Amino acid sequence: MLGGYAGKIAFINLTTGDIQIEKLDQTLAGDYIGGQGLGARVLFERQKKGADPLGPENILGFTTGPLTGTPTPTGGRYMAVCKSPLTGGWGDANSGGFFGSELKAAGWDAVFISGIASGPRYLMINDDQIELKDAAQLWGKDTVDTEIAIQENTGNKKVRIACIGPASENLSLISGIINDRGRAAARSGVGAVMGAKKLKALAVIGSGKTAVADPATLKRLRKDFVAEMREMGGFSDLLMKHGTCGLTAGLVASGASPVKNWQTAGDQSFPTLDKIGDTGTILKYQKRKFACANCPIACGGLFDVKGGKYPVGETHKPEYETIGAFGTMCMCDDFEAIIKLNEMCNRSGLDTISTGTTLAFAMECFENGIISEADMDGISLTWGNAAAMIAMVDKMIDREGFGDILADGVKIAAQKIGGGAEKYAMHIGGQEPGLHNALFLPSRGTGYVCDPTPGRHTAATMARIDGGPGAYAPYPELKIEEFERYSYTGKGSMSVTATSYLQAGASAGLCLMPLMFFGNFPFIDFFNAVTGWSLSTADMLKSGARIQNMRQCFNWREGIRAADINLPDRMAGHPPQADGPVAGITIDIENLAREYRQAMGWDPKTGQPDEATLKKYGQSELIKAYG
Repeated sequence: MLGGYAGKIAFINLTTGDIQIEKLDQTLAGDYIGGQGLGARVLFERQKKGADPLGPENILGFTTGPLTGTPTPTGGRYMAVCKSPLTGGWGDANSGGFFGSELKAAGWDAVFISGIASGPRYLMINDDQIELKDAAQLWGKDTVDTEIAIQENTGNKKVRIACIGPASENLSLISGIINDRGRAAARSGVGAVMGAKKLKALAVIGSGKTAVADPATLKRLRKDFVAEMREMGGFSDLLMKHGTCGLTAGLVASGASPVKNWQTAGDQSFPTLDKIGDTGTILKYQKRKFACANCPIACGGLFDVKGGKYPVGETHKPEYETIGAFGTMCMCDDFEAIIKLNEMCNRSGLDTISTGTTLAFAMECFENGIISEADMDGISLTWGNAAAMIAMVDKMIDREGFGDILADGVKIAAQKIGGGAEKYAMHIGGQEPGLHNALFLPSRGTGYVCDPTPGRHTAATMARIDGGPGAYAPYPELKIEEFERYSYTGKGSMSVTATSYLQAGASAGLCLMPLMFFGNFPFIDFFNAVTGWSLSTADMLKSGARIQNMRQCFNWREGIRAADINLPDRMAGHPPQADGPVAGITIDIENLAREYRQAMGWDPKTGQPDEATLKKYGQSELIKAYG
């Protein structure tokens, strides 16, 4: 094994305290790259079918990719993987910051955790040394205070920490894992799995350095890409200047952003958009920019809010998804309240996409008389009521009163409320969708219903093909031809190409933004320079498709079928919206999904991977043994 890999994996059983260390198999790395690919392969083999997501048999993995911890631009991501308690199938969540690079510096490609501890614990990793430590004094603390406490206890501010807050301790199924005081592995309910295991945190300090096979080539590639990125303008320039919050105004105006619980779209439906979408208004709070490890883009930012109604002090800048979730979805134009809600979610561990969607669901239920103010503990959860939103999120964090009903997301809340509440529950396969409208880019819906992690905008990058010609990357196979936006045939093959490239790049430890949206990021060249391999584009796409197939096999084994995952009627334009930029549009998501599955080599109706597909990716014997 050459560069990029530490070469070791740890398996930790919290019930017994047993720690096993294994060498990373080179064939396994070659087939599944790392990250969520490695995680899917390991969990499929080592975790039993039907495991309780909140029970001891569910394995929670923290995985890195071969580019994590290297000078590759944006090479700093880590992934949390498990069986999702939110969807009942494959779960993964991706985060930036510095935790992933530190885990690699300590000499680990992945750490897999099973069992349930007898009491609160945290895992301390100091290079080769792994210890389980008592976390009784940390239990109940928020994520920021947990980081501070562990750094003080170790006497080392360089310790990097991934931890959970009170929402995850209380097993909210829409909770995630937080690192660097505001970077989030937020989706799939991974925080609830960590909370169920009574694992408060992973703390890591490493003294090593990830080996690189060809440092000179890597240095040249980085220099050339960064220089080109700074001159290319467009999307990269927007990210460097404003971060994803700079997308808000354009996405709302175009109809790409949902408004009022997906009822409508367009700036005519949100006339005070400037209050949450104007970059001057937003960035006046920014004290400095924030860049994740090895990232020249620095799309993040640290705010300092000392005055006003919600003086939260230093806090991470809200991303577009957070502004959309608490802003347009809930008709709230109070930006300081959105900053406050973002900070509450980061400290407690709640996923902002799911939390905002859940509030919007409750608002619509309240508007239609399904729930009353008395039901909601006296809180008048009307559209745009910032004070009520903050009060209800407080209750969701603590599972207090009506907050307990909402703490597991809209699907379970609708089941508990009844009385027609299901009509207003915007979820796909149990997960609240990202704030990107399939009525604007229909192929977004393909990813929403076909990816093994349903509703994930970051897994629906095939939407790019509906935005006009271009390229995902500087390789002929990644060129995007002209597609008719509202045509529902002929997109399956290119959608699979997009999926495969995404899965390969994400599993390697890269950020989505340059990988899929800049068009000039030479991922495969970076990969080969780091590892010393000589993969072609075709090789990389095959590895990515193998990873996607493995994730789908996990879902199939858990009994999840294509018919179980659908786009809510209003998200597909049933009935079509009456005004705005996507008025009159109804999309044929069924045909888009059917063509995608067929192109993946899955049964177009059920989603089951074909026998020929399993053979193609060398997975036949694996499925026979563990499927």
